[in-house]
Amino acid sequence: MLILFRKLSLNRNKTWYLIFLLFCFLFSTTFFSIVCFPNGKKESIQSHLVPTKFGNMYSLSNRCTKKSKLLVFIHGSPGEGSDFTLYLEDESLQKRNCIVSPDRLGFGKSFQKPFQANLKLQSASLAEMIQTFIKRNDLDFQEITILGHSYGGPVAFGVGLILQGQSKANLKVVLLSAPMDPKWERLKFYNHLANHSFVQWMLPDSWIRSNEEMFPLQSELEVLRDDVKVANIPVIIIHGESDGIVPIEHKNYLPDLSYQGKLKTYTINDGSHFIPWTRFKEIKTIILNEESL
Repeated sequence: MLILFRKLSLNRNKTWYLIFLLFCFLFSTTFFSIVCFPNGKKESIQSHLVPTKFGNMYSLSNRCTKKSKLLVFIHGSPGEGSDFTLYLEDESLQKRNCIVSPDRLGFGKSFQKPFQANLKLQSASLAEMIQTFIKRNDLDFQEITILGHSYGGPVAFGVGLILQGQSKANLKVVLLSAPMDPKWERLKFYNHLANHSFVQWMLPDSWIRSNEEMFPLQSELEVLRDDVKVANIPVIIIHGESDGIVPIEHKNYLPDLSYQGKLKTYTINDGSHFIPWTRFKEIKTIILNEESL
């Protein structure tokens, strides 16, 4: 009788275990990961408002405690930090990195009034924001990667130059579809059109500010060239083969200058200017594979 009771009890335990597994399987992937395997939970996205002497800067991040690597995304013109939500929410990137994606000053929720179209100011404000974010949250990183898309590329390079002299972490800059060569930077017909007040009244403020950033860009890149010539920050260049906004010739700029730092270039076949989103998996793979550069 005792043996029979033990068998029934064992079978009952197995039955409840199978029911529990079935319960987990039937629910959504998110619920499954939280209830059945809590250690695999995707990190939530947090918002931050970081003060700088240039203005308050809004930023998004994942959970950054106990991370040894910082990955910063800098958006183009126009744009905002949420443009990189795909990357912020990616578990493989979250696992290895504290990911920070700010709104550049004057865009999104980062306040600047009056707006100043100035490449160096953008770099200085972001560098200060990053340092304040690290200090305020008591973080310590061994590696810092600054990734800039489009106009955010030269901004990212400027941030790297500033942090190089102020941070002990190993720095790297990723230039993604970035205009770096002043020779290939030209104003388009729509830039001149959008510069007229009779057109601007129809445009969002972010588009007007973006257009303002385009006018001094060529001369600002010429000034930046002096810093590029003597810099030795490791750089990864990623450019779409069919980029119709920032010509692919820009990817040759650093090699033609005999850039002194470590340099690696990726060309995305048939890639447009919008490869951060249209070719997300390829860009993410490059980021993960090149973490040790």
